[in-house]
Amino acid sequence: MALVEIRPVEKVKWHGKKDNENFTQPILIECLYDNLTGNYATGLNEEDKKRLESKTGYDLSDNYGEKPHIFWNSPAARIKLPAMTTVFDTKKPLDEIKVFVLKASKFVANSLKDYHDGLYPDATHIIYDEAEEVKVKASKIQRKRKATKFAMKMSNDEKVNIIQILSDKSMRKQSQDFLDVEIDRLIEEDTLQFLDYAQKDPAETYLRAAILEGLHRNILTKEGNVVLYMGDKIGHNVDEAVKYFSDPNNQAIKAAILEKLTN
Repeated sequence: MALVEIRPVEKVKWHGKKDNENFTQPILIECLYDNLTGNYATGLNEEDKKRLESKTGYDLSDNYGEKPHIFWNSPAARIKLPAMTTVFDTKKPLDEIKVFVLKASKFVANSLKDYHDGLYPDATHIIYDEAEEVKVKASKIQRKRKATKFAMKMSNDEKVNIIQILSDKSMRKQSQDFLDVEIDRLIEEDTLQFLDYAQKDPAETYLRAAILEGLHRNILTKEGNVVLYMGDKIGHNVDEAVKYFSDPNNQAIKAAILEKLTN
């Protein structure tokens, strides 16, 4: 594809402006030193380097030395990315070189999927592919449908447990409508996290929610991350407390705490 779109990451700025109204300062991308290779991170393989050197006459070697590189440290190699979509035409050799550099930069996610997967935490811009974005959106829709199906099959107690875990809210006396609204909110805000707990062992989910409810009602207490019952340590954190109550040797204490919760 000859045209490559580079779009800014959509983040709400303090001024609330978007696209052409956005006056956020442009980002300057340069070919930087690669700690792994000890050379410039050009993104070029040997074949592309020779081809583009032949077309442009530029020295595209990735050798990093004490002296500034004749091309990579020149104004021609610098790339200014404004807070709006920028289009590069890879039929033009210099634009193609810049696209290679952008793909090698930690500040430019190579795709929307890579960005959402957390592969580019420092990204300010994303290389946009319409077909790839449609695929990502379709995947999100499928996950939401799957999450909604799980929610429809859940009992009220199961919904209460997941809401307790994900929102740290006690919902044990709330109405059906209230629970459904809260579940819909959780699915909308973080579908993957909801699915993760919806597919866990219900017994483990119940225990985790019970521990959080116990902390909410001061039946259990915390010192830092440490979970305590009547001053005795149950676990260094909630995860360890779940393991503690899963241990057959600790069922008497678990029963006592659960009885207090039901009362």
